Order: sequence, then structure tokens, then C-alpha cells
Amino acid sequence: MTSANENMSANDKLDYTSLGLMAGIEIHQQLKTKRKLFCRCPAEMTTRDPDFTINRNFRPVLGEMGVFDEAMLLEFEKKTKVIYEIYNDMNCTYELDDTPPFECDPESIDIAIELAKLLNMTIVDEFKVCRKNYLDGSVPGGFQRTMIAAKDGFYNLANGKKIGIEILCLEEDSARRIADGPGTITFRLDRLGIPLVEIATAPDIRDPEEAKEAAARLGLLLRATGKVRRGLGVTRQDLNVSIKEGARVEIKGVQKLDWIPLLIEREALRQSKLVELKKAMAKKKITKAVVDSIKTEGTDLSKELASTAVKFIASGIKKGDKLAGIKVPLMGGLLGLEVQPDRRFGTEISDRAKTLVGLSGIIHSDEKLDKYGFTADEITIIKKKLDVGTGDAFILILGSEGKLKRAFPVVKERIELALEGVPKETRRALENGNTDFLRGLHGGSRLYPDTDSRSILLEKARVDAIKVPPKPWDVIEAMSKKYGLDPKRVEQLILDGFLVLFNEIIEKMKVNPSIVLNTFLDTLTAIDRDGLDTDNINDMNFIDLFKALSKNEISKEAIDSILRAICKNPALTIAKAAKELNISAMSVDQLRAIIGKITQANKKMIEEKGDRAVQGLMGDVMKEVRGKIDGKIVSEELKKEVAKLVKK
Repeated sequence: MTSANENMSANDKLDYTSLGLMAGIEIHQQLKTKRKLFCRCPAEMTTRDPDFTINRNFRPVLGEMGVFDEAMLLEFEKKTKVIYEIYNDMNCTYELDDTPPFECDPESIDIAIELAKLLNMTIVDEFKVCRKNYLDGSVPGGFQRTMIAAKDGFYNLANGKKIGIEILCLEEDSARRIADGPGTITFRLDRLGIPLVEIATAPDIRDPEEAKEAAARLGLLLRATGKVRRGLGVTRQDLNVSIKEGARVEIKGVQKLDWIPLLIEREALRQSKLVELKKAMAKKKITKAVVDSIKTEGTDLSKELASTAVKFIASGIKKGDKLAGIKVPLMGGLLGLEVQPDRRFGTEISDRAKTLVGLSGIIHSDEKLDKYGFTADEITIIKKKLDVGTGDAFILILGSEGKLKRAFPVVKERIELALEGVPKETRRALENGNTDFLRGLHGGSRLYPDTDSRSILLEKARVDAIKVPPKPWDVIEAMSKKYGLDPKRVEQLILDGFLVLFNEIIEKMKVNPSIVLNTFLDTLTAIDRDGLDTDNINDMNFIDLFKALSKNEISKEAIDSILRAICKNPALTIAKAAKELNISAMSVDQLRAIIGKITQANKKMIEEKGDRAVQGLMGDVMKEVRGKIDGKIVSEELKKEVAKLVKK
């Protein structure tokens, strides 16, 4: 990703202070527990095929105050069917919303308290279980159970600046989204119910790069405890961004730390452009009354454009779809206003139509219509039929009659929201730094008490007994000095979630700390790049691996091969993997015998090349001894033997 400011002219660069940029971070982090939060199913995820599936449809429900949450109603409008993939050994009737919750997992509560202490938070006296409504299908019951654990904390950046922590909640994770199809979403229920904490910072961040540091620092604090999960999908980050004339926008699906600065830059830019649009609409005297005059039924243009050279339109009409259009009074030139690189206000409208109605998009008059293939005569016909005058704009949509009926009100609503500037909404992070519309921003009416659960009282003795772990930056400094390791690599060890396991291995076994570090950081990365699933390697595998190394049962060269074997077949133990690969420790005497046999067979080459023969023979020797003895020892012994033959 490149900086948004790099894509702007010198006169258009963002001044975050004058814009009044405010940003906050939400981190959802799975906890390392044996069971799920409200049932006794194992807290594990899988890649195997499900045992069976069920289909469900959802509807919105009234909140505690007797009103529907607006974002929930928007989700309901999608009319989506949900398919759930289920496992007999990983799911139960609770997860299907057919059984009330079991008692809350005590281990999860203790971890939440530990994390709250680490973040200098005020811990609540009792955990009150609440329901948080979800109508996207990710929770079969339509709500997630969540508990406020602590409030009002903080942590420090490297420069000493305090970042406030508003709240820490303990809650159950949602189901995994596996696939999207026409009118359907498929979720896998293995992840559903795994305990996680949601931690929300205060909007104390004032700069995109500061946001990246704040997220990294918070992640480092959590990982250093060893009480949170590692691996793909166990941590999710969201951003909350606003400017002083804008509104809070939540950005979901921030997969990498490196994405954060550009996403914030682009959202600040988008909001500033939407504020400009609001002012431009006011200047052109576009009021609510003007927007109210926009028709929501659309005018049918199918007959007039049935023979158009625009292939997708002609093809759609032939299949039975209709082309309809509406006039947008006084909006000429404004639909094409760029709000993010390669995204215009027309794209904002199109996003809503795609997401809420399921249409492929819209065509508007501020686009270069000749690029689609429209002729000048066709554009004249469209304008005449829609009564488009000078300064007006028009929007065209191709789709079924039912979808068109739902689409034009969505279009009109987005134009009306532009009168206010920036709408509060949830947006999805895109890899290029832009965002697109996901749903409306959830309101407070979706959160209410869970009548199936008792409050959980926390005894002072229980809270006091939970110790605060050392800060990771102190750990990094101490480990770097003790073992002579690069501080940056120790930091990465913590971020990857291997600190506790590293310490356990080093304390229990006589192994070189650098070998253990390199295994976690380099060997696993190389295996991942080759497409193997390193999540198949569990902590016990690593402990057994380094135990075998400390007893000279394997050499360090065997580590890569053994771990790859377990990635392919998780049922293997370290001993079985070594046996299958024919890996066993080799003595130096055994090595010398093999080297002697190979050098005798290559006497002539050694006589011709002298010491240079070592390079050519090394590969032959390694074929025989790979994984059985240290490569450095192999090289030294081979050089000695070649030197003897050269002297003769």
C-alpha cells in the first residue's frame, strides 16, 4: 500500500490537525481456552468437511426499548438464506439456538481479568450477560452473548503518550463466513462460541502512523501473556474514524497492521470530500424538498434501449431484466465527485445498491457514457424520457422488476444522506486502502440483557489472586540481553504468540535459544509460504521436537522436514514423523564411514580439483545424512578427509 498523501497534489494533502482527525481501534482477540464460552464444546477450528448442514432465514426483532435497530432492518432487506456447516464433535444444540447457555467458562473470565489488569482498567463487580443482535447470519440465534468485564484503562505508546481503553468485553466469537452465493451465505460453526475479548480504545489517535503503532503495541501486550490464541483468523482489528465535520465510521476487516495508516488516510479523505459535497449541494440549492421529488419507482427504458450496442444491457433486457432510470435534480457533476482514488460519489450509491439489493451496480450521467457504448442519440432519448434538464443528473439501473423496486429507494436514501455530509456506517476494508459500504452503524437498541443467564459475581480474592504479567517491552530487553538475541526478532516472537512456549522449551531443555527462535520465526514462515497449514502443529509437537533435539535423537537439520510431515498429517507424533522420514541421530564415526566411502568413489575428481572437490561432494554426503547430523559437522569432516587425499 502507498500513502494516500502520496497520491495527492501538494495543495490537496491532508492536514490531520485542521481536519480534526480522531481514530480508535477495536481488537477482537480469541482466548486460549480448552472449551467454548457458554457450552462444553472444544474451542477448536477445523478444515475438514462438515458432518451436515442446515438452512435458516432471519428476521429482525424488537430491542428492549420496543424499536428496531436500523442496521438490522438494512440486513433484513437483503432477504438472504443462510447455510450452516456443522460438526458432531465440535458443535452442540446450544450453538444452533435450541438449548439455553451452560455456565460461563471460568478460565475465560480469569484471562479477561488478567488482560484488564494489564491495561490498567477498572474491573466490574459482576459480569452481566447481555445479548448483542446480529442479523448477518453469523450467529444462528440472531444475537451474540457478551459481558462487560472492565472499563476506563490505558496503555502507553513508545513516546509516553497515553491511549485510553474505553471498554473490555468478554464474548463468544461468531461463525466463520465460508462462501457467498446468489442470495445465500455459508457459515461454518466450528469458531462459533470460542471465547474472545473485544477491546476498544478511546478516539485518542490523531495520526495514521500513530494508529499503526497503537495497534501493534496493544497486540504486543495481549500476545505477551501467552493467554491468547495464535494463528490465522484469531485476531481481528477494526478502526473507528471521524473528522470534526464528519461522523464516526467503523472500518471492518483490517487484516494487516500495514493497512492501518492508508485506510485511515483514505477514510479521512473520503469524509472531507463528502463534506465538500454537502457544501456543493447547498450552493446549488439542493434541499430535502428537492431530494424528496426524486421518483423511487423508476422510468422503464427497456423498449427504447432494447437494441443498444451496450452488450450487458441488451443481453439483460433479452433475458427479461428491465432498464429503468430516474432524474436526480440539480446533481449534474456531483455524482462524479471523487471521494477516494478511483471512487466517486456515484460509487457510494452503487455500493449500497449492490449490498442491500444484490444488483451489480448503477450507471450515472457523470460517467463517460460513450465508453459503455451509448450513442449520442441514446443519451438524448434517455434525457428526454426522464425529463433531464440542464444541471440535472440521471441514474440507470438494470435488473429484475423486484430488485428495481427495492433499488431506487436505496439510491434516493443515499442522496438524501449526502445532505448531512458523512453518514454513520460500517465499511469494509479493501486491500488498496479504500473501503466500501457494508451496513449501517449498529445502534444501542441491539444490546439488551440475556434472560437465560445469571449475573456472575466476582469475589475480591479471585481478582486479587490474578497477577499482572510483565510488560512485553521489558521482556524484550531482558531476553535480548540474556540470550544475545535481536530485540526485533524477540518482539516478533511475542507477536507470533510463541513467547510462553519459547520460555518453557528453553527452561526445560538444553537447546540453543537461537535454534528455537529461528524455528518459530523462519522455519514456520517458509513452511507457510509453501502452502502447508502450520496450525496443524500443536504446542506438544514443539516440546517433543526440541526434547528430541536436546537428546541428540535428531539434528537441527531435521526440524524442517519433521514439521512439514506433521503439517501434512497432524496425527503423526515427532517420533513417528522421524521414523517415517528415516531420520535418526548419527554419530561422527558413522558420518566418517559414509564420507570415506564417497571420497574413495571420487578419488579421481579429488586428485583433479583438490580442495575445490568439497563443494561437489557435499551434496552427495548430505543425501545420505540429511537431518541426522549437524551440517556444520558434515562440512568440517568432509574437508578433513578431502585434505588427506589431496596430500597423498
